[in-house]
Amino acid sequence: MRRVPGGLLLPAIAVLALTAAGCSSGASSSTQAEQAMYAGASSPVQSAAKSAAAGDKLVGTAADGLRVAVPDRWVTVTGASFHRALHDLGLARASAAQLAALVPGRGAAGSVDVAAPAAGGPGFGALTSLYCAPAHFPAGTSPATGLTALSEQEFTAADAGNTQLGQTTVDGRTALLSYDQASVGSRSPAVLQYAIAGPAGRACYVTLVTGQGPSYEPAFSQLRPGIQVLPAGSA
Repeated sequence: MRRVPGGLLLPAIAVLALTAAGCSSGASSSTQAEQAMYAGASSPVQSAAKSAAAGDKLVGTAADGLRVAVPDRWVTVTGASFHRALHDLGLARASAAQLAALVPGRGAAGSVDVAAPAAGGPGFGALTSLYCAPAHFPAGTSPATGLTALSEQEFTAADAGNTQLGQTTVDGRTALLSYDQASVGSRSPAVLQYAIAGPAGRACYVTLVTGQGPSYEPAFSQLRPGIQVLPAGSA
């Protein structure tokens, strides 16, 4: 695949085309999974689901700024279980800057962290972080431009390559879908993220990090219709 040059913002469907064209011939499971992910992000969604579908549950509250429908088998992790998930994903020795990019909430209050079981083995295979923070966009900056700048800062902090970046919408708001591969020691986890222009000058993130990309990329795309961006104090 090719890295999207800094400052170049593409519609999600265009990024899908780059993904398909930039990989070696012969569709691998990873390529197919990435195509499914971007195809899902290119489909219009009028508004977020207000209730979980069968087999899913809602996590997050107005205090967190996000509510997301995730598979029932994914579990909320805090404290020791959060650090276990970091260990299973090879992130226990990530630098502070890398961890801030890979897991924006970093297990702190105000974030929600949900771990998925490893595909075909014990432990955790993916960690999804829900987090909102002040965006600090310069005056007059469009949401798409501001989110692009924030995403590029994260790519740098995560020592990321193989980056794909495309514009989409989440819960009717301007958002970016990004994919990149970080470098943490000997591990190269895939990082999938929706960065969303939230209310009250916030940027909200739904970020999944995993070493088992083909298993989780389609699941990540399926999160989008169930993401609700909530103003503080809403029901």
